Amino acid sequence: MRTVLAIPIIIFITVIYSVAVSLHMLLWSNGDVFFAYARSWSKKILWLSGVRVVLSGAENVNPGVRYIYAANHTSLFDIPVILAYVPDNVRIMYKQELEKIPVFGWGLRLSPFIAINRERSREAASTLDEAVASMQTGSSVLVFPEGTRSKYGALGSFKRGAFTMAVRSGRRIVPMSIQGAHKIIPAGSKALRGGVVTVTLHKAIQVPEQATREQEKELMQAVREIIAADVVSQS
Repeated sequence: MRTVLAIPIIIFITVIYSVAVSLHMLLWSNGDVFFAYARSWSKKILWLSGVRVVLSGAENVNPGVRYIYAANHTSLFDIPVILAYVPDNVRIMYKQELEKIPVFGWGLRLSPFIAINRERSREAASTLDEAVASMQTGSSVLVFPEGTRSKYGALGSFKRGAFTMAVRSGRRIVPMSIQGAHKIIPAGSKALRGGVVTVTLHKAIQVPEQATREQEKELMQAVREIIAADVVSQS
């Protein structure tokens, strides 16, 4: 019943917000306003879906300091949860083909988020450069080191891209563990179940300057172990 009632309303709200933020960005191109729209939209989506979020570790991030947030990825709801409750303006990397979605894609195209074209490997380096450059303009960046959503809440293997970006930007990494999001829409189901999502912001990790490939791998492993321990402890 929740699914039947909530989905049409979610679509309607998404269209309204997409039009509003697109017009605002066209007229004023204000990134802070975009994040305010994104936060408001996310909270409404979560409320309609019956999702309650419990955030811990907010004391581990400082206002005005920009980070790279590295999170596990198990659900489409991970992003609304992060946008709504992480106390920071966080840029997200998204698949460029999402810009083709009517109305919703307009807002993405005008957003401060970072588009990735996975079909053009030559653009990978420029995307990394853009993400690194964004760290100099006051924006934090969210990465999912697994590269794709995992099923059933299990933590997958990590890729080095996020950690190369951290080294090049000189920004600290905040490991972020998300637990329970995969239960909102279980694998193989299209029904909204609602529930509680727990988000933990761990202490920021300073990255070594001019790190070697081996040091990047060690950093990647350290972050994965922090997230893995927390996910296991809550399961």
